[in-house]
Amino acid sequence: MTSPAAVGVPRTRPIRFYLDLLLPVCGLMCFAMARDGVSAAAGWAFLLGLATVGAASFLDLPRPPGFVIFTATLLLLIPILGQISLRYAAEPLLEATLLLFLLRVYEKRGPREYVQVVIILLAAVVIYAVLSIERVFMTVCVGMGLAGSMILMLSAWMRREPDARLGWSDVKGLFVRALGMFLVMLPLCLLLFFAAPRFRSPFRIAQGGLGATTGFSDQLTLGDVGQIQESGRLAFRAEVRDIAPRTPYWRGVVLSLFTGDTWTVNLAGRRGGWDVPTSGGGNLRYSIQLEPGGHRWLFTLDRPVALWGTEALDLGNGTYARRSFNGARYEAESALDPAGGGSLTPRDEALYLQLPEGYSPAVRRLAEEIAGGAEEDREKMEAVIARLSGGEYRWTLRSLAQGRNALEDFLLRLKRGNCEYFASAAGVMLRMLGVPARLVGGYRGGDYNRTGGFYSVRDLNAHVWVEAWDRSSRAWIRLDPTPTALEDEADAAVLVSGGGWGEFWDYLDYQWNRYFVAYGGSQQAQWVGALRSLLRNPRAALPSMGGFADGAGRGASRAAFALGAAVLALAGGWGVWRYAHRDERTALLRRFDRLMARRGFVRSPCVGLLEFAWALPEPLRANALDFALGLSAVFYGGRELDGPRREALLRALSALSSARG
Repeated sequence: MTSPAAVGVPRTRPIRFYLDLLLPVCGLMCFAMARDGVSAAAGWAFLLGLATVGAASFLDLPRPPGFVIFTATLLLLIPILGQISLRYAAEPLLEATLLLFLLRVYEKRGPREYVQVVIILLAAVVIYAVLSIERVFMTVCVGMGLAGSMILMLSAWMRREPDARLGWSDVKGLFVRALGMFLVMLPLCLLLFFAAPRFRSPFRIAQGGLGATTGFSDQLTLGDVGQIQESGRLAFRAEVRDIAPRTPYWRGVVLSLFTGDTWTVNLAGRRGGWDVPTSGGGNLRYSIQLEPGGHRWLFTLDRPVALWGTEALDLGNGTYARRSFNGARYEAESALDPAGGGSLTPRDEALYLQLPEGYSPAVRRLAEEIAGGAEEDREKMEAVIARLSGGEYRWTLRSLAQGRNALEDFLLRLKRGNCEYFASAAGVMLRMLGVPARLVGGYRGGDYNRTGGFYSVRDLNAHVWVEAWDRSSRAWIRLDPTPTALEDEADAAVLVSGGGWGEFWDYLDYQWNRYFVAYGGSQQAQWVGALRSLLRNPRAALPSMGGFADGAGRGASRAAFALGAAVLALAGGWGVWRYAHRDERTALLRRFDRLMARRGFVRSPCVGLLEFAWALPEPLRANALDFALGLSAVFYGGRELDGPRREALLRALSALSSARG
């Protein structure tokens, strides 16, 4: 017996096959989007459940009864939803949504259940949008939008014809329709994004997800910075001119209270010796865009003068804490060469000389040995830094000293550690030698992007250094005892990105975060104000918009131009593709219908072509019958639409166009 494939019959599959294929694809895209917003346990459980669902569908395993799935869903949702609080609401809701998706696709599915899955996916997108709208989010949104549209169309088809079988050409046609729906909706979605009112959100990203957020808190235990550095995630970008050969130090938190193994913020002396700095070479102004991650501190280029553009609490000593997690972009000003002239009261000196009572006589003996006969504060600083960075001690992230005596073990036994070990050792020994000292947590260095004019600072740049008070110059002196690869002055220049495509994509990512992720009420008000002025008085508004064009307006114009070009390119490409893959038979039929409609004869979709042609008056009937018979032979008679038949059909259309009647 001859197989269908042997006689050219296209291979078809049940409509459920394509629906079951799209569901795990949507699930994987949803996980790729939401993995940073759920806990590690929830993430791995979702992947395992998705694999189980796929195996059950492939092997056609029996599904559990509905009441079992309902009971399991209820038991799992109770502890998840029980975590919801005012400041921690989005993440439990996201985990609950993923669970509902998983259990829904595990049930026996009909058209209604497939539609419910699409609704659940839409809910997951909306919930995650509260946390982040990074590039991966937008990419997944496009993919899920196309897949969701196809699921809806296939479900409608399945409801009408439960036993329908589709070929590859049918699936391609559905995809083209889904793409067309997306292109039509894209301008409306962008309009809603830029025009909708901006609201403050009480939600923040939880700690401990698969892409767990990292950062400095108000205390530092030896070994904490190593955990931050191991993540390697982007922390922030700073739009500023390249300051090489200087190494940029990005100031975050000042830690002054030492308990033996932990440094903590102490606000008692937060103004001590910290007068507003001045700079002979002029201050430097810049912008910083924080990445999502719930950072407690706002980072500034050392030494900061002022900060604005977001809700911040000035805690003194050049540190700023976030009042809320609403704004991710802010402006700052710093003095790269601050002059001295501050003052430190006896009470503040005592604060920065504090040590636990009787702390480590062995470390004290080492400090006195290192200092020798030095009497001046600067001499003691230089001696301590020279010993720690001179080669006797090594920098590493592995096999670090732990426990209550970690600092003593680092100095006297292991002699290897991370930056907080070196900074803690320098701070403690300087205090033992009578020099007020404290630790500063932040970031050092970064990759400078010359295309966009900004530094990309990652968690691997997390760093801790020391500030010591020099009584002779009445100023805090920055000391960095960590012997990393940037130890020598020649190597201390900022590592710039290698250029090429890596730098270009980093630039695009920055612009995306700047104009979409950080888009808020202030940018909206600025753009709306400029648009209102332009509409009211274009002649007067255009010259006055020069300043606006230098700032947000110029960026908005670039973004709008790039977006418009992308949309036009997509639309043009789609049109070319449609034209190249058009069905000539359908195109000829539509041309015939348009021609007849112009003459006042509209063919109903339920009326056949031959029936319609017979009902026409003369002389239209004869030419219409020629066309109808020729096209029916191609549609239903299996005839090929070759050159002669195409010419005959076109002649019939031409005769209809010129015929009277």
